[in-house]
Amino acid sequence: MIINNHLINNQVGKIYFTCSFDDGHIADLRLAELLAKFNVKATFYIPRSCECCTASLSESEIRTLSRLIEVGGHTMTHPILTRVSYKQARAEIFDCKQWLEDVTGKAIHSFCPPTGRFSAAHVSLQREAGFTAMRTVEMLTHSMSGVKNVLDFVILPTTCQVYNHSNISYLKNNVKRLKFVSYISAWKLFDSNWEAMSRNFLNYLYDISHTQNEDHYFHLWGHSWELSQFSLWRSLERFLKSLHDIGGFVFLDNSMLADLVRRKKQPVTSVAELI
Repeated sequence: MIINNHLINNQVGKIYFTCSFDDGHIADLRLAELLAKFNVKATFYIPRSCECCTASLSESEIRTLSRLIEVGGHTMTHPILTRVSYKQARAEIFDCKQWLEDVTGKAIHSFCPPTGRFSAAHVSLQREAGFTAMRTVEMLTHSMSGVKNVLDFVILPTTCQVYNHSNISYLKNNVKRLKFVSYISAWKLFDSNWEAMSRNFLNYLYDISHTQNEDHYFHLWGHSWELSQFSLWRSLERFLKSLHDIGGFVFLDNSMLADLVRRKKQPVTSVAELI
């Protein structure tokens, strides 16, 4: 990774690094071991069943995984919440939290809606169920100002995905969420190779971290089954090793980052301000 090493010791603002992976594929176990190898914290969002997973984690494996990493809710059956009734959405959100808590014996704080689609009603349901943070699939966010705190319920967008997207894909991701500033501010960093683009982002964050007294974060997300399908394991290991070797990051899982946001940011008082 090409980063000016002298910047590390001269940082004014902090760079928080978090990552998250979805769908509860059996490859999550391999991924958790890889992350632990480099002391990288993460959150795995797990549904009880998922049509896109050819081999899902068993409850015993989820319990084992929860000892290594934070586990978050991802509904029971992985539906797109905006396409099901309010009653079904409520059951998917409430039941997945109870199920994961029964399986792991731990409180479950974070939730991720399948495909990232949700409404204000779904945010309210998550808060009512007892979740305290939600991860979206909005990308290119790196400023702490892009993280929303709604009545102490924290909305966490992402920065890059472990997947080789085209420039058009990033444009669509931001335009449909009306996040034009995120796209415009990041266009010089674009690369169709996920690892190269992530490096570009980290170089940019290092450059500004030694001049701006403002904290930033990098949120990497993806699916473990895609690492196998698209032969991305080697590039991910190389990237994580670079993070570990260079240093200068504060590694957090999603709930830890949400707690940090709650301590630092004044909450807005309406879910409507988020949507």
